[in-house]
Amino acid sequence: MDFSSYDIKNLQLLYTIAEENVKDFTAQMEKEEDLKSEKFKELAGYLLNSSAWAEQVLAEIQKRQKEKLNFSVEDLFCQAGQYDKFVSVEFYRNSDAFGKYGESVNGKIIYGRKQRNDLTQRISVEDHERTDGVVLLNSSSKNQAVNKQLKTEGFLASDISSILTFLGDPNEVVYQKPGIKEIPNTIVIPFESDSFDLPKTQNLITSWKFRDKTKILDHELIRYYTNELIMGEEVPEAIKLKFLYEDSGPGLKEDVLIHFYSYGYEKQLLDQQQKNHLNKLFKSRADRREELLKRDLSISNKRFEKFKLDFPDAYRQTRGAFLAFTNETLSEHKTQHPVYWDEERFVHIYGRHYVDHFINMSTYNGTHFQYSFKDIRRLLCMVLESLQGEIEAALSSGKNYNKYGDQGYYFNGNYYTLKIDANGRLMTFFPMS
Repeated sequence: MDFSSYDIKNLQLLYTIAEENVKDFTAQMEKEEDLKSEKFKELAGYLLNSSAWAEQVLAEIQKRQKEKLNFSVEDLFCQAGQYDKFVSVEFYRNSDAFGKYGESVNGKIIYGRKQRNDLTQRISVEDHERTDGVVLLNSSSKNQAVNKQLKTEGFLASDISSILTFLGDPNEVVYQKPGIKEIPNTIVIPFESDSFDLPKTQNLITSWKFRDKTKILDHELIRYYTNELIMGEEVPEAIKLKFLYEDSGPGLKEDVLIHFYSYGYEKQLLDQQQKNHLNKLFKSRADRREELLKRDLSISNKRFEKFKLDFPDAYRQTRGAFLAFTNETLSEHKTQHPVYWDEERFVHIYGRHYVDHFINMSTYNGTHFQYSFKDIRRLLCMVLESLQGEIEAALSSGKNYNKYGDQGYYFNGNYYTLKIDANGRLMTFFPMS
């Protein structure tokens, strides 16, 4: 049979039809009781012809595979990888990939930092080399075992018979694109907070953790029992001693007082003395965090005072961030090993990787988040959610979780370093370049 008019996709279709015919005729023959009947002989002839047809088509597919690499690693990067496009990949039916994953898989191709840089350089040459190699895929399959295998083992580029990309995906290289970015696919939903009962809502979320018997961190319990006081509930003295009072004496902890008084201030329930006390608490908190910043970045008092005078808007923004931050759980609530950050790590990440003034004042050469302040936390939570399985596995074994170097986490044109200690404390998070 002459297959010259058939492209590889149509050959794949022919082979599928031939295989289905072979299965169908075999099944019909198995039902026949009289092996000498005319019908059995007729089916045997059909089966012979279908088997021969399938062998011819497969031989043609294998011949073309040997003669030409249909898709190289470089081709995939040119057409889809450099643009971070979603792809649908179809495999040759006789390939190892077909045996592992079936006819096709969907997702985004995964590149390590070094590989992306190398391929960017390679395709810049007009007649660049075309090579075979392993392709890893971040798949959208519902089969988690297949997703893991695609991420860790992948498939050979030579196993690919065809790829499809979506016309709506732009041909834009976002890797190391300068300037401020927005998180893709963001939908802003207006929210009216006037009637929103924050203490009640916060405690409802914590109550789900009690119900599900998931781990609740100390700062969450402090907030929970403070909210109980705000709502007029009885809190046992033993609980107050453990979570609400200072270890050194009978006074309430700073976080408790600030949370309690902030609610009263918002509801216009404070007298002037209480307002003054709240202002002193806020000043103490912000001053302490400024000292953490200077110590972390080795900034002298003199240089910091000059920063306050020369860049008053940036200083006010910094002061506001230091006033507002509270120790916070960043993971989804259904985990036994939640990730959190405290004021020390927040100051470290903020100082080294957000405000350019601090980086310029310090001997430390920091990298810059390309997002607004409000989006950095959201970005961090998205990364944690994506890596939740890996993080949970590491922390449940009593190990630190580290994602850095060539295997840093890639998102929207940047690779990120992420380090979490064995107790779930976020140690650092920043863009590598």
